[in-house]
Formats: sequence, structure tokens, C-alpha cells
Amino acid sequence: MTSEPIDRLPGNPAGRPVFLVVDDDPMVRKIVTRGLMQLDPAEVLEEEDGLAAREVLRTRAVDVVVTDVVMPQLDGLALMKWAQEHRPGPLWIVLSGLDTFDAAVEALQLGAFDYLAKPPEVPRVRVAVRNALDQIKLKRERERLYAELEDSNVQLADKVDQLQQVCRVLESQAAVIQADLHRAETIQRALLPQDPPAIPGWCIETLYRPGHRVGGDFYDAVVLDDHLLGLVIADAAGHGVAAAMLSVLFKLRLKQRDRTGQVLQPGEVLRRLNYSLYDMLSASGAFITAAYILLDLRSGEGHIALAGHPPCLVGSDHRTPQRLERTGPALGLEEEPHYAQHTFSLEAGDRLMLYTDGILDGGPESPDTDSLAAGLAEVGDRAALLGGLFEDATRGLTGDRDDITLLLIQRCEGTSHFDGAAPARQQQAAEAPAPEPEPAEAPELPHLEQGAEDGHGFIAIVGSVTWLYSQALLDAASALLAGHDRLTLDLSRCEHLDSTCLGTLHEIVTSSPEALELQGVSDEVHKLFDELSMRVVLEHICPKARALPGDMTVVDTTSLSPQEQGARILSAHESLARLSESNRSQFQGVVDSLRSDLADAD
Repeated sequence: MTSEPIDRLPGNPAGRPVFLVVDDDPMVRKIVTRGLMQLDPAEVLEEEDGLAAREVLRTRAVDVVVTDVVMPQLDGLALMKWAQEHRPGPLWIVLSGLDTFDAAVEALQLGAFDYLAKPPEVPRVRVAVRNALDQIKLKRERERLYAELEDSNVQLADKVDQLQQVCRVLESQAAVIQADLHRAETIQRALLPQDPPAIPGWCIETLYRPGHRVGGDFYDAVVLDDHLLGLVIADAAGHGVAAAMLSVLFKLRLKQRDRTGQVLQPGEVLRRLNYSLYDMLSASGAFITAAYILLDLRSGEGHIALAGHPPCLVGSDHRTPQRLERTGPALGLEEEPHYAQHTFSLEAGDRLMLYTDGILDGGPESPDTDSLAAGLAEVGDRAALLGGLFEDATRGLTGDRDDITLLLIQRCEGTSHFDGAAPARQQQAAEAPAPEPEPAEAPELPHLEQGAEDGHGFIAIVGSVTWLYSQALLDAASALLAGHDRLTLDLSRCEHLDSTCLGTLHEIVTSSPEALELQGVSDEVHKLFDELSMRVVLEHICPKARALPGDMTVVDTTSLSPQEQGARILSAHESLARLSESNRSQFQGVVDSLRSDLADAD
């Protein structure tokens, strides 16, 4: 059977893509469609099985197909195989649960562009499909350039080398890059400062350890004139390549002088950074915490502004430690924030420490802020102090860790040192033959556990929990509160909560604030509470964890109808939208859409 060219089929308006969503779960189709509509398509088509989707592909031009793997009548793999022979034009993104992971791998081997874990999240759907559209544009651009080359070979003879380079770049981008990690590591390390400035009467010591081959931390120390020093540290949200790219962007956008050459104050430096980065960061849901210091090397007086960053610490063996707390939100969270400034003074022997939060949330022996402040009083080797803190943070740590960066400046004579490389023992280990890798421990499947002991109820939230568990969480909490005086929500094994679960959690806490407490809240989840202005929830975090009962049982998560699911999602987002103006702007579109959908269903 011959295939008709995609450009000749109806329904492919120039410049605007057409998407096809195939899934037998209407709620999944709704979530995926909502994400796709944000890309301004010409049309989003929906079908509930492979047979119906096949008929659409026979008659319509489709740019990207987002399909489930397991469906009645004709599954996703069979649909892909048919399309490869009869309609090879669209790019394919498959939806896969843990139980269909092997099928997702087979789909990638068949030529699928990407796959997403179920249940899908709107931002991840949007990013995956945007990447697919970029791939389509790259392919069409390559074809256009080849055609021009064939039509105008004589005129373009002097452009052949340039055109070949462009083609090589386009072809390498088509693979969506894992092999570039080594090059990215080399480039990122080149962007970090290599040698400390020579400053009489001052010493600077740093330690930089990315959690992966590349990381999202950045630091620098720049002498701005004969008596002013600029110190900066930053931590991009996330890990790996994405965070590393944000840190590179941060460095490129960091301006310490205005156009006339005048040195800027810390608050103004951060304000301009936020202005420069806001559109990109807010669109992707990312943010960067940062601290910037302007230090007078003659008087020792300094000014600091902190954008959502952990406290700066000042101290010595003869001075009570001083904490300089954040003065404004992280970069990318608010469009027009205000960044206030702290003023401090460093006398002879005083030390100032900047750090990223990876030092606080590593292994079980990670130092807390008070321990870091106490370390400033130690009259010892600065490199040994930072190295000891790193060893404490990583001792007993299993699995991935966050990036760790420490910057220490002391008012004294001595030698400065920028340590951006792995320790010698790590380099030697890297050169030695690699041991046989141990099998990776599988992440815990998302679920809820409940139990009770001595009139006290407990709920444990485990894994990366999404809206599918929100009603079960609410029901379990209501039942335990009805029969017990207190309820503890344990998040020690919780990896992530989506916005529906966050809103449901807020409803639970505010319904019985006198009986609720939370424990085991990770820094990542704590940041989510903070960013969404969930102050009541934050107030109920208990620093001392209670032991869970030994007879905890798994909570039944009985499936709900689409209307019941929609009602739960709506209620949770209404709860979040009421907390702040920022939340209202972020979630009002979801709230209005769900209200309309539920009204139509009624």
C-alpha cells in the first residue's frame, strides 16, 4: 500500500502543528491535551483506541502522536508498526507505566521519539512535544538546505563548508544527546574560576563537587576595582544537564557593573538578573537561588543580598556566629521582586561562608546550619575545614546526591585556593579499573500506608505520588482523625508530590490544625511548600520524627470516575489558588477549565 505525502492530507495548516492523543483513559487524554493546547496547535485530535487512531492517520496530516502502549483492539506498538509502513510522517511519543516499561523500550527501538511515565504531568508533556516539534523543524530545515544546495551549486560553492557544518549539527541534535555529557563537563568546568585573585590581607578557599558529571552550582570571586570584591554563589533547581545549563545561563547574564562602568549594589545585581532570566525560568518552572556580596577590602564592610539562598554565615574564634538570611525570592519565581540587603563587617581573623544546600541534605551525618556556623570558630586549615564538611555530608550516603559548593573568605594573610576538581583519591579511583556495577535499587512504587498506635494515627506517603492518590489520602486522613486524637503524616520516603496532592495536603492540615503534624519532609518537598506559600503546612512540620507503628498497611486506592477525579483535582487547586496571588495566576487556568468540564458533565 502506498502512503500519501503528509503535506497533501487535509488539516495541516502551515506553521501550526496538529497533534493526536490516543489513550483509553479519558483523564489521561485530558491531561495530555491540556499540555498540548499550551503549544498553540492548529488542532488536538483525541481517540480512545488504536483502530480509531489508524483511521485518523489515513485521512489527516498529524505532526506528533502521543499514544498509550496498552489499549484494547489495537495497541500502541501495533499502531506504530502500521504507521511506519503507511504513514511514516509523524513523530511518536509513548506513554508507559512501570508495568509496560519493556513495551516502551520496544517502542523506542521502533523509532519513537520519546516516552513519558504515566500518569503524565502537564509540564513534562509540553517539554517532550516541544522537543519533537523542534526535531521536525530541524528535519525540514535540513531538507530545505539540501534542496537549495542542489539548485544553486555554483552560487553556493563558497558556502559548502559552512553548510556541511550546519548539517552535522542538525544531524547530531536529532539524537537528543546523552553522549555530550563529557563535553558538557569540560565546558562547565572551564566556566568556573580557575585561579583565585591575589588580595593582600584576604584568603579565599572553595570546594566544588557536582552531584553528577555536570551540576547546577556556580561560584565566582571578582576584583571589581582597587578595593571592591564581588562574591557570588548560585544553585540552579534540579540536577544534571538541565541544572548545568541554567548555571551557565546565570554566569552569562550576571552583570556586576552598569553600562557606565559603575559597580552595582547586590540588590540591584539580583534584580537585574531576575529581570533577565524571569521569562525563561518561569516558562519552564525552574528557579535559581543565589547570593551576591560586595565587599570593601579596605574597611571590611560588606553588603549582601540573597535570592532564596541558604543563610550566609559570619564568625570566628572570637566572635559569635551571625546568620544573614535571604532578602528576597529565588530568581524566576516573581516578575518584579524586591531584594533588600544586609550590611556586615569583617575584622581581622573573621570568616564568611557561602554554601549551597547540598551540604545540608546529604547523608545521615550532614551538618546543619548551626554546625557550619560553629566550624567558623575553628582555628585550623581552611581547606581541611571545607573538606571535612564535605566528608560529613557524603558519609553513609546511598544513591544520588545534590551538588555541593562551599566558599570561605577570611580576613588574614595567606594563600587562596580554588578547588573545582575531584580530590586526588577520586581521580585515582577513576583511572583504576571499574568494579562490576551493583544492580541499581529500584525506586519504591508510589503508595500510601496507614496505621495507629495508642490513640495516634499515622499515614506514610511513599514514592512519587500524583493526583491518582489524592482522594485516598484525603479519605484515609479523615477516617483516622475521626477515631484518633492526633495524626502524623510521614514524608520520609516521599520523593515528589504533584500540585493536586499538595493542595489536598493543605486541605487536610487546615481542616484539623490542632491534631496534625508532618515529619520527614525533604528539602525538595519543603521548597514546594515554600514556593506555593503553604505557610500553615510549614508551621506543622515537626523536627523530631515519631517511630511508625510496626503494623502499617497499604491504603486501598480504589479508582474514581472521571467526574470524581476532576472534582478532587479542582478542589485541591482551588485551595492552592487562594494562598497567594502568584498561586492564583499559576492555577487559575486549571481551575476555570475544570469547572467548565465538570459543569458540562453535569
